[in-house]
Amino acid sequence: MAQFTPFHISNSEMISPFEKCTNNSIPNNHGWIFNHENTFCISLMSHQLRWEKMQSRFCALDISATRFPAAVGNTHDIRDQFYDYLNAGQRGCGQSHINVWRYIVSNHIPYALILEDDACFDKRWREKLDAFFEQVCDPEWDAIFLNVSEPITPSYQWKPIQEQYLTGGYIISQKGARRILSLFDGYYGSSDWMTTRLQLDGHSYSYFPWLIIQEGDESTIGSGVDADHAKVLRCLSAVEYSLENYLI
Repeated sequence: MAQFTPFHISNSEMISPFEKCTNNSIPNNHGWIFNHENTFCISLMSHQLRWEKMQSRFCALDISATRFPAAVGNTHDIRDQFYDYLNAGQRGCGQSHINVWRYIVSNHIPYALILEDDACFDKRWREKLDAFFEQVCDPEWDAIFLNVSEPITPSYQWKPIQEQYLTGGYIISQKGARRILSLFDGYYGSSDWMTTRLQLDGHSYSYFPWLIIQEGDESTIGSGVDADHAKVLRCLSAVEYSLENYLI
């Protein structure tokens, strides 16, 4: 099995920092710092329009981020072995997240925000993220999922999760990145199935209404998202939470 390293190709090709709109990622009250050193947006290099839309969102939210090239399924980008039942898009998406996890571990990054290139933030996402440490006392946390497949109950609280899918936006700790990579020996699954295995350790959390939703356009690195987006609309409507709360 080929071993991915962050600098398999030149640093300038592998990681393209986005510096245009940055305020050095002013930390919030709990010390969160998100900048191009630990904020990674997985994006196909051939889809510039999608990346430009993400840049616009980052500017609006005063986030600096790094574009992390997405892997393309059924090409030389796929360095690991995946289960046979996965399609090309799922393999590419899975490889992309694996590559970021390995980069985090190799570079000893304490925690990182990982995004797919259709992530739309709640306009008050920072404020709600602040509440994580107020509501959760878990210094051993592995991951904080900003979007998942099902509503969290009760609403407006950070809660532990299991069997929650989607990887449009999440924060993973160094411990969590090491742990998820250790869970698989030789064969890997889709990105959001792998994260559900990490959740079984009991140190993963999420919040509803979600801090991130996915835009609803066709995904460029994974499977179709039409059904997922329709479900998002239904779930948010059930708690009378408007799409106007998101930067889309």
